[in-house]
Amino acid sequence: MSAAPSYQARPEVPFADLLDLRGRTAVVTGGAEGIGFAIARRFAEAGARVVVGDLQPGRTGELAAAGHEVRHVPTDVTAQGELDGLLDAAVAAHGRVDVFVNNAGIYPLRAVEEIDGAFWDRMFAVNCKAMFFGAQAASRRMKAQGEGGAIVNLSSICGHKPMPNHCAYDASKGAVLAMTRNLALAPAPHGIRVNSVSPGLTATPGNLKPELFRQLQASGVLEHIPLRRQAEPAEIANTVLFLASPMASYVTGTDLLVDGGWLLHGI
Repeated sequence: MSAAPSYQARPEVPFADLLDLRGRTAVVTGGAEGIGFAIARRFAEAGARVVVGDLQPGRTGELAAAGHEVRHVPTDVTAQGELDGLLDAAVAAHGRVDVFVNNAGIYPLRAVEEIDGAFWDRMFAVNCKAMFFGAQAASRRMKAQGEGGAIVNLSSICGHKPMPNHCAYDASKGAVLAMTRNLALAPAPHGIRVNSVSPGLTATPGNLKPELFRQLQASGVLEHIPLRRQAEPAEIANTVLFLASPMASYVTGTDLLVDGGWLLHGI
């Protein structure tokens, strides 16, 4: 009679290596500005070779000038072929893809009665459909490599909390939450983890435009955030780094809300 299989413990990662991405390749869509740039910078600081997929290079040159291994690949995320091209470029340059961050998104707002089909379709093309095909393409390459990987999708507090004039945006980000949970299932046996991050109000260039910032102050939004401030893009990037790193090796199919406690007030 053959002996029953024994439990095999996984080797423990040394503390110093838990957030170390040296030797790994990270691809970030929409990584030229705002939260995406903060993510690209944090990955680069953690030692990763970073490939930014964005329509324009934006601030990526700052990272290269600082000595980081970062390249920009012009990418329209709504074109499935360009997403494949982005990942192919990463593999051609570095031989592999270990981390894929679906960050690219748009944030136009309209009242419900003003939403038309073109507006709705554009919102979902960028915020949802592109994320699916990006994750699908990244997962295929990670499976072929046979060494696992991490995919992180950017959702939003708006996927949890309805907001005026946000119906299409709320729906697209809610879809990201549901999609992330489903996408985590199939690649899990291959060691590929899929998670999402839901930022709350964040001090991005768009949110700091004087007119919008005045509206935020006048609406009393900050008074409903227990920490009484917006998030810095780097604080969102820190959470993405956690999910992409060995520190989150047993985390998949979940969403991390980074909102300063805003959702404590409910919907």
